[in-house]
Amino acid sequence: MRQDNWNPEPLKIAVITVSSRRTEADDSSGDLIRSMVTDAGHQVVGSAIKHGDQQQMQDFLANWINDPAIDIIISNGGTGITDMMPEALKPLLDKEIPGFAQLFQTISYEDIGSSGMLSRAMAGLANGTLVFLMPGSNAGTRLTMENLVIPQLNEQTKPCALVGLI
Repeated sequence: MRQDNWNPEPLKIAVITVSSRRTEADDSSGDLIRSMVTDAGHQVVGSAIKHGDQQQMQDFLANWINDPAIDIIISNGGTGITDMMPEALKPLLDKEIPGFAQLFQTISYEDIGSSGMLSRAMAGLANGTLVFLMPGSNAGTRLTMENLVIPQLNEQTKPCALVGLI
């Protein structure tokens, strides 16, 4: 039986920023994700800034999905209506988590109005790895991490948490 002071093993999380303009020096959304993940007691085991066509991004995601040292992939950027990250991820998923996108749309609408519909946030389970796609803006990243991702990385979130799937 678990005790109230139970401390789980830190999750191993990889962060990808999808951008042709960002560098390590100005990857503010990636920095925000890495900071929030470590503040929540988890470990960042991989980090990258990538940009490419759909196949290149799919190949990159597949490598991380198949890496046993990674539990969760958090991607920021590449979810806009003209971007391709959802199309790159979808064929790799064993199960899509449509509620993630639905909740993202709801909280995004409350924050920025109808412009929120232009982001195609997505989440799913692929080969035992949770994958989250979120917008690349700092505001969108913070909104998504605080309201959707970080709570689901805590096994004690009730009535259930996605982390229980990995």
